[in-house]
Amino acid sequence: MTITLTPEQELIVDEQLRLRRYQTPEEVVADALRGLRDADQYAGGTSVDQQEAVREMLRFVENNRATLGGVSVKELIHEGHRM
Repeated sequence: MTITLTPEQELIVDEQLRLRRYQTPEEVVADALRGLRDADQYAGGTSVDQQEAVREMLRFVENNRATLGGVSVKELIHEGHRM
């Protein structure tokens, strides 16, 4: 497989090599792909359940006109994803 990087992507790879975080461009790409796989695996475990829970919470807030003391439900959900 041959992959063509955009100029911006090449700068990212070059920067990682310059900082000596990786020894070859292949190592940079391999680590990025591992990160992508890990993110997919993390999201795949409970994403359907999480998405349904979020939908239920949004329906509840909408139906009951609930307030959260100035914090939006969107902000609350975003904060939960950071944990």
